[in-house]
Amino acid sequence: MIAVPNICENQLGERVENQDFFIQQYYIECLSTFSYYIESKGEAAVIDPLRDIEQYVELAKERKANIKWVLETHFHADFVSGHRELAAITGATIVYGPTAIANFPIKQAQDGELLPLGSVQIRVEHTPGHTIESSCFVLVSQGKDHSVYTGDTLFLGEVGRPDLAVKSGELTVEMLASYLYDSLRNKIMKLNDNVIVYPGHGAGSSCGKAIGAGKFCSIGVQKQKNYALQEMSKEEFTKKVLEGMPKPPQYFFHDAKLNKCGPADITLLVNEVQKALTFEQFIGFVKSGVTILDTRPNIAEGIIDGAVNISFMSGLVNFVGAIIKPDTKLVIIANNGEVQDSILRLLRIGYDNILGYLQGGFEVYKNNGGPLATTVKLVSLVEFCDVKADPEKHVFLDVRGTGEHKEIGFIKGAIRVPLPEIEANLERIPNDKFVHVYCKSGGRAKMAMSLLVKNGYKNIVITQEGGFILIKEKQLLEIEYI
Repeated sequence: MIAVPNICENQLGERVENQDFFIQQYYIECLSTFSYYIESKGEAAVIDPLRDIEQYVELAKERKANIKWVLETHFHADFVSGHRELAAITGATIVYGPTAIANFPIKQAQDGELLPLGSVQIRVEHTPGHTIESSCFVLVSQGKDHSVYTGDTLFLGEVGRPDLAVKSGELTVEMLASYLYDSLRNKIMKLNDNVIVYPGHGAGSSCGKAIGAGKFCSIGVQKQKNYALQEMSKEEFTKKVLEGMPKPPQYFFHDAKLNKCGPADITLLVNEVQKALTFEQFIGFVKSGVTILDTRPNIAEGIIDGAVNISFMSGLVNFVGAIIKPDTKLVIIANNGEVQDSILRLLRIGYDNILGYLQGGFEVYKNNGGPLATTVKLVSLVEFCDVKADPEKHVFLDVRGTGEHKEIGFIKGAIRVPLPEIEANLERIPNDKFVHVYCKSGGRAKMAMSLLVKNGYKNIVITQEGGFILIKEKQLLEIEYI
C-alpha cells in the first residue's frame, strides 16, 4: 500500500471512545472531505474511504480489529473511493443504499436495515436527493441513536447539491430537490436533537453551495441554524437550494463513473505513475503532446512554455479538476519534497494518466534549455495597474467567479471570464492587446496566464504581489459593480 507523505493534510478530527464503540474521524483538507472509522468489540466499519486506504488498515491493525463493512453514502463525484481495494485487502463487504447498482460485488442494503457491528448496530437510512442511492448511516448503541453519518445529504449549514445525478428524460434537478426535501424532513429531522451529525464534507467542497465551517454538530443545532431545515414549502426549498448554485467541476462525472465501475488499485497504480524522468524523457513526452503540469507557486525564475501552472498550495485538486480534462496525459514539474504528494492528490480525484515527473524539477528543466515563455511580463502591482501611457492597447481580464464580481466589484471595463471557462471563451479575449490578468490574490491569475500562453497569446501581464483585494484597498484603479 502507498504510504501517505507527511506533508499531506490527512488530519485526525473528532475521536470518541467508550465501552461500546470507538469513532475516528479523518479530514482531508485538499478535498474538504471527511471519512470515518467506527469500531466495536473488534469489528470495524469504514465510511466513505479515500482511495489511499492505508490509514484505515493501519488503525484496525493497531487496535487488533477486523474491518467488516465498507459503507458508502453514495457514488462520490469529487473523489475516487478506496472501497474495492479496502474490501479486497480486508474481506469486508461493500454496502450501498437501496437502488445502487455497481459493476462489482456490493450489498444493496434495505431502508432501515440494521448492520451488526460488535455490540452496536449501523442503521441504513435511504435519503435520496443528492443522488438517488444516497443514504445516511446511524450508529445505534444500547438501543439509542448516537450519531448520523450524512454523506452529501446534510452538511453543517447546508445540504448536498441536487444537480449531479440528473438523467435526460428520467430525472430533473427539481425532482432530486424534491426528494431531498422529503429525505431531510422524513428522515434526518426526525432524529433526536442530541444525535451528532458527522458530514461527508466541510467548508470549501464543491458538493454543496456554501458549506459551513466545523467538523461535527448536532441535529438540534442544525434544525435551528441550517436554512434548508426551516419551515418552508417544497417549492421554496427548491428555489433556495438551487439559487446561486455554481456549475459542478468537470471531473465530477468522471469520478462518479469510476466509483460505479471500480477504479484501479492505487497500490499498483502509484508505482506506475511515480516515475522519475530524465530531461530527455520528459521533453520526449512533451513533444508527443503530453501536458506539463507545473505545481510551483513561484514562477519568477521562469515560466514554462505551454505548461499549465496550478500551484501545489493553491488548491491543486480543485483547479486541476476544473480546468484539465481527466483523460489528459500529464508530466509533472514540482518543487523538491512536493512530487509524491502532488501525484497522490491527483490520484485521489482519478487523474491516473500521469507519465512521471522531471527528476530535479525546474532547475534541471532550465539548465537543459527547456523552452520558457518570453511573452509574459511579471511586474509589480503598481506597474500592473499603470496603463495611462496607452490605455487603448491594454485590457484587464478578471478570472474570478460571478459571485465575487457581485460581492466586491471588479476593475472598471474588465473582461470577466471565470477561470474554468477561459479556454471556451478565447474569442472574448483579444490577442492584439496587452492582457492584464488578475484574480482575488494571484493564484488563479497565474493559472489563467498559463492557459493563455498555451493557446498562443503573446502579450500577458501578471503580478505576484496580490490581486483585486489590494488593488481595491490601495485605490489603484476605478472599481465598478454589477
